[in-house]
This record gives sequence, C-alpha cells and structure tokens, in this order.
Amino acid sequence: MEEHPVKLFRFEYSCYARKVQMVLDLLGARYDVVDVPYGDRTELAELTGGYIQVPVLVDDTGRVLTDSRDICRNLLARDDFGWLAPAPWQGPVWAYADWADGALEDVLFRLASPALRIQFAHAADRALFTFVKERKFGAGCIEQWQRDHASLLARARELLAPTRATLSSRRFLFGDTPTLADAALYGQLAMLYRAQPRLPESLGDEFPRLMADLEGWRRAS
Repeated sequence: MEEHPVKLFRFEYSCYARKVQMVLDLLGARYDVVDVPYGDRTELAELTGGYIQVPVLVDDTGRVLTDSRDICRNLLARDDFGWLAPAPWQGPVWAYADWADGALEDVLFRLASPALRIQFAHAADRALFTFVKERKFGAGCIEQWQRDHASLLARARELLAPTRATLSSRRFLFGDTPTLADAALYGQLAMLYRAQPRLPESLGDEFPRLMADLEGWRRAS
C-alpha cells in the first residue's frame, strides 16, 4: 500500500489540535504541521470539501480525518497504538479525555480567549475571532471573561484539584506511561500556555511538570 505524508492542519492555540499532535508525538509518528491562517481557510476547505475547523489529519493512507475525537479513535484503533488507552482502563482513559475536552475546556478557553485575541497580527482576524465567540456567547463575552479572570482561575483550580492530587503521586494520570488522557489534558494546558506562558503553573506546579514530561517522553523499545 502506498504511504502518504501525514499532515496535521491546526491552529497553534487549538486545544483539540494540540491533543492530536501530542498523540502523534507519543506514537512516534512522522508528520508535517500545517498552521492554517485564521482568516483564510481555503486550503482546508478544498481538502475537506468544505469543513473549515481544526484539527484535520491526513493519515498515511491518504484519508482525511476530522474532529479530534474521531482522529484519536482512528489512531488508537491500530494494532500498535492501542497502548494509549490500555486494557482494562479504556473506559476511564476515554472518560477523562472527554471530560478534558468538554467541562474543563469550557472554563479554560474562557481563561485563554482574551490573551489569544490580542495575539492576532491582523485586525480582521481579531474581529473574526470576536465574532465567532460573540455569536455563541453574546456581545462583549471576551471582555467579560477578562473581568472574570480571577473567578475563572478559581473554578479551573477547583476542577483540576483531583487531577493535581493524582499527579502529585505519579508521573502520568494512569501510572508511569502516558495515555490519551494525558494528551487531552496537555492540549488544554498548551492552549493556556499559548495565551500566557505562566497560566499552566498558576493552576499548580504539577501541570508544567506534566507538559515537560510528555514533551520529553520516549516509549521504551
């Protein structure tokens, strides 16, 4: 079977794209990163037939995969990759990953959004970012999240308190080997780091340490 170059289309700050990227890194995959211009998603639309969200993965068979959960499910379904959700922990691993992508993300993206918006170089991109958020959450939502920074940070710490307790006694969430759960948490922390580098440590010292351990991890052969 002909192998195709693996490509990950992303926004650098996207928690979902960074989760998929960490999964690829943990698997030792070779891939190219394509940073999609926020305001010009033509290449993405042409590749997918009109889908313009990230991440999108072109795998080594040439398949175009969308939605971070489906991408991870397809990757982990391969015979050599299932160790990222090992038996008998498949349920808890996927449950934690889904929680990170859902309830946790709902707080953390609000923490990150004000700082992310000002990093766009072009006024049109900042305006589009604002429009996307305000269409769902109402006019002035980003300004409100900036005013609510302290309470959002407190809520994030509350949500992550059990995770901190786990990471205080083990290297990764399910032991000495990373899983999809760690990759999902990494994606959230990478989003915060992209917004403000000190945000992850403001949630607890365990989180910068986890990020460093994941970035430096190599699976024993």
